[in-house]
Amino acid sequence: MRKIRGDIKRMRTLSTIPVVMRRLMEKLSDEDASYIEIGEVIEHDQSMAERVVSIANAPYFGHSGLINNIEQAILLLGIDMVKSIAVSMSIFEMISRNESSDVRNFWAHSYEVAMIAGLLCEKIPVTSSGVCFLAGLLHDIGRVVFYSLYREDYKTIMFTEELRVGELARFGMDHADAGSVFLEQVLIPEEIVIAVRHHHDLRGVEKHKGIVTTVCLAESLSARILERQGNDGVWNDDIERLAYETGLSSKDFEDITRVVNEEGSSIAEFFDL
Repeated sequence: MRKIRGDIKRMRTLSTIPVVMRRLMEKLSDEDASYIEIGEVIEHDQSMAERVVSIANAPYFGHSGLINNIEQAILLLGIDMVKSIAVSMSIFEMISRNESSDVRNFWAHSYEVAMIAGLLCEKIPVTSSGVCFLAGLLHDIGRVVFYSLYREDYKTIMFTEELRVGELARFGMDHADAGSVFLEQVLIPEEIVIAVRHHHDLRGVEKHKGIVTTVCLAESLSARILERQGNDGVWNDDIERLAYETGLSSKDFEDITRVVNEEGSSIAEFFDL
């Protein structure tokens, strides 16, 4: 496991990582980097910049249609929000080029969980819906970390039903742990890191339990609402009990299901499915 952690911490130095991604990780890891410097790195890659602006205009952030560039995104959302969006989109750009629809399906799943988390946060007021959205978007970032570092090995298990069992057997940690290690390196806010680390297992969670519960429920709901390869969420009696304990009603589930189904075509278009 020590080697795996070391590999994750050295990701920004790997030659296989695109130059823009390496520069972004270096800036995000620098506590003294200004928002102008971070913005300049993002803007250097037009495709990534466009995706960041597109995500920043999602309704969960409260500025839908008002953001036209990276500088506006930073000013309206704050640097932590834009950092989180940029990490998601830069990694998506890194693995999506010349990859199969299976990989793009994985990212569509992440976006669906983000959307459900944002909707749940409006029903369960634990933090801002924007933070819930970003935690959902990044919840499976560890799967991309494994894919980037150990591609051929990870391809053999990345769409299996016993994904976490396979990850633990091969790497000594699952994608939730790998994702949290990576996000700590690029100084993503603690509540998002903790939500990523515990989105499959709430046991032992003390800090930020509300957002962890929200992301856990969002992934489980995505499995209940949608059928998509790459979705490792599970809806069972324990999750249903957790949902009702948080105060969610059948009407809430119906509302969320309707919105998710209505947004299906736009998600497919965004991820070129």
